[in-house]
Amino acid sequence: MKLQTKYVAASVSAAAMLTGAGWAGLAMADEEAGAGATTTVVVTGSRKAAASIKGMDIEPLRLPQNVRVMDEQLISDAGFTKLGELYDLAGGMSRQNSFGGAWDAYAIRGFSGDINQGPDLLINRFSANRGFNARRDVATIERFEVLKGPASALSGKGEPGGSINIVTKAPLNLQHFGFDVSAGSFDTYRGSVDTGTPIGSQIKTRLIAVAERSDGFRDFTDSDRVLVAPSIAYEPRDGLRFLYQAEFNRVNFVHDRGLVAVGGDALALPVTRFLGEPNDGHIHQTSWQHQVSGTYDLSEGVSLEAGLAYRDGSLVGQSTHNRLLQSDGILRRQLRVHDYNWDDLSGRLELSILKSAFGTEHQMRIGADGFGYNQYRQFWRFNPTAANPYGINIYNPVYGQTKPVAPLNTDNHEDLTGSGLFVQDLISIGDQWTVLLGLRYDTVDQTVTNRINNTAISQSVSKTSPRAAITYKPSETWSLYASYGQSFRYNQGSDRFNKPFAPEEGEAFEAGAKFSLMKKKLTGTVSVFDITKDNILATDPADSAYQVALGEARSKGIEIETTYSLNRATYVTGVYTYVDAKVTRDTTAALVGGPLSNIPKHSGAIFVSYAPARKAVGSFNYTGGFVFVGDRPGDPNNSGFVLPSYVTARASIGWQATEKVELRLEGDNLFDKAYVDNSYDSVWVTPGTPRSVTLRLRYGM
Repeated sequence: MKLQTKYVAASVSAAAMLTGAGWAGLAMADEEAGAGATTTVVVTGSRKAAASIKGMDIEPLRLPQNVRVMDEQLISDAGFTKLGELYDLAGGMSRQNSFGGAWDAYAIRGFSGDINQGPDLLINRFSANRGFNARRDVATIERFEVLKGPASALSGKGEPGGSINIVTKAPLNLQHFGFDVSAGSFDTYRGSVDTGTPIGSQIKTRLIAVAERSDGFRDFTDSDRVLVAPSIAYEPRDGLRFLYQAEFNRVNFVHDRGLVAVGGDALALPVTRFLGEPNDGHIHQTSWQHQVSGTYDLSEGVSLEAGLAYRDGSLVGQSTHNRLLQSDGILRRQLRVHDYNWDDLSGRLELSILKSAFGTEHQMRIGADGFGYNQYRQFWRFNPTAANPYGINIYNPVYGQTKPVAPLNTDNHEDLTGSGLFVQDLISIGDQWTVLLGLRYDTVDQTVTNRINNTAISQSVSKTSPRAAITYKPSETWSLYASYGQSFRYNQGSDRFNKPFAPEEGEAFEAGAKFSLMKKKLTGTVSVFDITKDNILATDPADSAYQVALGEARSKGIEIETTYSLNRATYVTGVYTYVDAKVTRDTTAALVGGPLSNIPKHSGAIFVSYAPARKAVGSFNYTGGFVFVGDRPGDPNNSGFVLPSYVTARASIGWQATEKVELRLEGDNLFDKAYVDNSYDSVWVTPGTPRSVTLRLRYGM
């Protein structure tokens, strides 16, 4: 779809307002329009601000918070297909243990979510981490928003280090069809389709589908995925809009607990070495997600939005887990059998107000939300002994042992209900000052029923979370900001005594400077932060299958993010983060002063996209980048077990064969660096992927 350049800003601002590349790219488009030039762009769709975690629409220099947004164009440029691949460019994010490949776990500014439930993610501002959710595919992502600092005042449950929100692709107002097929290393094959069409003037439809299979780089770790995501938008008249989006996800994977460290060396064994049992088969993850929302414009600058989200899913299967490495090289192993089911219903009602009063402009949101969640968790486990180790030689593994009997270990039903009231106001005072004020009140009721002995324990918790920030913009090229906020995060599940955990509470301070130089081509943020968090969960030293509350931890550091853009498609973006995260109070004295696991003090990334003649037939485009991750503690026990630092490189080259067809060759970990992605402890070590190459064909119209 071709548009004159003067319409570029209106068509892409919703998706690129806060990306460095998009910011500078819009400036370039404005310059070209002033010269009378004509540019061809593709309208990628837009969403009402209600789907955005920011909850506001303001130029980046005046936003009193550090925000990193990666849009569909950057995801496409880089060739990312998994959510975890976006973490490296987000800044301040570090990979956490993925529960044997079950989900994309991360920490942000030193603090992670629930290690047994996956990451704290919002999907269009609806919580999407309750339950055992599979690794998320990027095919449905319109943009990936990382809001640094506490956002609980607007969206509820979250980390004090920041919140992650995914805005998913909605139907477009034009007919379109595209597909992406690829073949790569480790017998990895993938195909995706994205198509949609308007039906008359009031209805728009869209369908996204993905199929993927891979043998994996580790022995006996094949997997496959099917994703189907239909959506429909209905606008019966001006000012009234409805949107329904669904997503079905089916993932089959091998529950792989990785390597074991030998003598403290996490990479002593070949990265391909599998220490489980191939005949365990797959873990099966299935989930359905439905979201429906409606927006009604009550008057100029005032709108009402209501939404419901329903999700359910299951995780079923058995797996063999590393447990204890003996001095003779025999690894004792557990047999685990999982049967988890869950459902989650949530809703939100929100009034948005954009008005001027007493010489100031207000962007206000007032609302209420609530949820009801049920989880049924059955877990069978065989614990090895010296007499019956269910063992394997880590140097010369022989598979196919007779499986031991795994007795029922856990049979719990968790019932969670919660509600919240919130208000947020972004106040613009003249051209230089911006003030952000927010307040949220949450109540959560939790009951955990032990169905083995038919006992139940309940708790009710409540929390008021304030938020305040201010920005001073003395010129068009830079600004200063400071913010303070509290966070609230209830902990799901129970300890080994079937007692529910106290909720996590956090407090965060942040200050920084933003800049926009060289006619907005060079943009960035420098920020410092200091965060404290209580009631953090960690592995129970008496039984690694359970958790305990650590006590208190503190994280402080600095982040630098910058982007230089020649235009929308030719840019370089980079991030660097220093984090010092330590336990400051605990019931176990040996942990006090110790670092938090998987958190590097130093990390950074750089990504370059060069496309001098994007979409011109016969043209070439290039992307590339490096990721650096420093030394990290490999467990939460302050044991001295350290994961080594690493640098990986990726690059791609694309050729525009025709106006609609692009061929790409992509490579990751180009120097074939052996590295550790994450670990749970010294016997659950997840190695990183060796060098991989992918050939991709894209078609779009």
